[in-house]
Amino acid sequence: MPIVNVSPKGHILIPKKIRERYGVKPGHKVQLLEKNDGIVIRAVPDDPIEAACGFLKGDFCLTADLIEEHRRELRNERTHRAR
Repeated sequence: MPIVNVSPKGHILIPKKIRERYGVKPGHKVQLLEKNDGIVIRAVPDDPIEAACGFLKGDFCLTADLIEEHRRELRNERTHRAR
């Protein structure tokens, strides 16, 4: 784990090897996260929406789930009206 110095203005230099590994280039943004025991620096993707696509894995379909939920609500309404 590399150790870097903090400049008088609070700047740090991310080592080249780490910048290359995470695709951090001049002008790119990084996110600073505060943790109980320190600070985490995380590269922000160029397109966060595209990067998030597909992060939910599994066999599900939001549209099918919403349609099924709507059908259950309709059945419940019919059952309550019939009483």
